[in-house]
Amino acid sequence: MAAKYGVENPVPPWKTSLDGLCDALDRVADATAVNAGTPGVVERRDEEDRLSATIYADLPYPENQLVALAHTLLDRGVIDESELRTRMAAVRARLES
Repeated sequence: MAAKYGVENPVPPWKTSLDGLCDALDRVADATAVNAGTPGVVERRDEEDRLSATIYADLPYPENQLVALAHTLLDRGVIDESELRTRMAAVRARLES
């Protein structure tokens, strides 16, 4: 897709933030999973891989990774749909300004 549209850097700028968020979630999961019964790193990543390969398989990478992460965060109550909509609107406004 990058070649089709003449994109020189096929990695979107938000990918670094996505990777950082995943790393932070991994550290929190490692620190709390044993005591709180929350999903650990491997379980969360396996779930995201499954979602990326099934429900979100038609999306390009890394967009499918981003959507799969949002899906798991919604499922676990880390963020609710209203908050996600608000944050997405804020990002869209920054991009369109």
